[in-house]
Amino acid sequence: MSSLKLREQDLVGKVAVITGASREIGQAITMNLASRGCSILGTCSSPKSTGLLDSINQEIDNMYKIANQTRSSRMVGISANILSPTCAETIAEALVQNFSSRVDIFVNNAADSRTGTLGELTVQEIQESLISNVQTPVLIVDELVKRKMFLPESRIIYISSVRSRQPWSLQLMYAAGKSAGESLCRTWSQAFGGREEKFAFMAGTTANAVTVGLTQTESVMMCPPDVLETFKQEFITLQSIPKFGQPEDVADVVGLLCSHDARWITGSVISASGGGIKIG
Repeated sequence: MSSLKLREQDLVGKVAVITGASREIGQAITMNLASRGCSILGTCSSPKSTGLLDSINQEIDNMYKIANQTRSSRMVGISANILSPTCAETIAEALVQNFSSRVDIFVNNAADSRTGTLGELTVQEIQESLISNVQTPVLIVDELVKRKMFLPESRIIYISSVRSRQPWSLQLMYAAGKSAGESLCRTWSQAFGGREEKFAFMAGTTANAVTVGLTQTESVMMCPPDVLETFKQEFITLQSIPKFGQPEDVADVVGLLCSHDARWITGSVISASGGGIKIG
């Protein structure tokens, strides 16, 4: 992350909510938007992880100092576990307290990717997967809409996975949840674009999903060698660009969708998988 530099300050004055902002892809997305002048409300799963968000904030400060520029944005880190029924309210209240009850960008990055064996799934496993990957994103967007926090031409981005189209028996619920997330974006795009008077306060808002392929994150690289090799054979052999993706590769795609230039892209699923999944 220390190699990142300031970019064009095209997001100055914007506020982004990023769930799961403390590490890996979420951290890369945070750095991308912050390097462009965006203020960040970043979430993590527990209070003990807020120190990671503090470190990211310091890294952002350092970027501006190295560039000899004054930082006009800010970052606030909070604990908001996606399994908690109060996650959405916690995020909304943090926006009230820190960002004048407004948001321009919501990136749903936090997820539950646990595995489960068919024939042995428990009710709790199924429910927690659906809560994390479907229910909580819905509740967050609903809470921000109910309080009219979204501004016109806002951005909603759901981080999906190639698993939505490339099934694996050990991730039945994860694949189902990510498929549902892509469907949510289609409905959100239709509702919030400006067609419905009820949501005129956020007209022009776009909603898209980014489907992520095999990415060199800490959690992936910590897999047992045999599992990692299986992933390589499954994913990289199908990719047009045959190598691991990096968190920054995904963050750059998300960053594009957050820009003014992406104003005409909505209700879409964008593949950030090196060609592992070809959509269109």
